[in-house]
Amino acid sequence: MSRWTTPRALATLVTGLLVDHTLGEPAAAWQTADRLRWHNGATRDASVFAGAFDDTGDWVVVHRLGGSPEETDGLGVDLLARARRAQGRAQE
Repeated sequence: MSRWTTPRALATLVTGLLVDHTLGEPAAAWQTADRLRWHNGATRDASVFAGAFDDTGDWVVVHRLGGSPEETDGLGVDLLARARRAQGRAQE
């Protein structure tokens, strides 16, 4: 069985789980790396990365048609790293 969603619905899930904490705890399939919690997946020519920093609330959803899932993950991590750096500059 395939499971499909829209980027907007995934954004609602990410913010509910990881930012607002209104949907309970993320399932064990969500990965953790330092302050980053993330999940990814791919089906045929589509891939998605969803992640958030639990200390700042910065979050991202990247959905791509074509390209490798690794590139999608890289884009998501890069966007979050940029947000992290911008947050640091804003606090200076």
